[in-house]
Amino acid sequence: MRQTLPKSIILRGYQSFTNVITGGVSFHGTLLTGFLLTDAKDRKITIGFSVPKKRVPLAADRNRIKRLMRESARTTFAEISSVARKKNIGAKIVLMYKGEKNKQIRRLTLHDMESAWFDIQQQILKSL
Repeated sequence: MRQTLPKSIILRGYQSFTNVITGGVSFHGTLLTGFLLTDAKDRKITIGFSVPKKRVPLAADRNRIKRLMRESARTTFAEISSVARKKNIGAKIVLMYKGEKNKQIRRLTLHDMESAWFDIQQQILKSL
């Protein structure tokens, strides 16, 4: 069994991200901001990850944060999928990193990201 999110679940494209961010509901946590756009027509659940260049200037650091975000979402993504399937709706989720500019990004751990994702996930599950 693969230990990654399938490519069909990953949200891609500038327009897709823009639609979710502008038309969706936002949820704020400590390190992450989550955006949720529900869709009754398309019952597919997709998730996208964004790290703004203004917050994290180095590409290697942005990629590391995205890897941590993907891993924390992968471990609990089935829970969101099952709730959405029970309610017979689809959803598009965007997770955006909002950590401080001056914070030591290289000291950020998977545990930090998982706790931030857990807060956002609970808010998303309540609104589905």
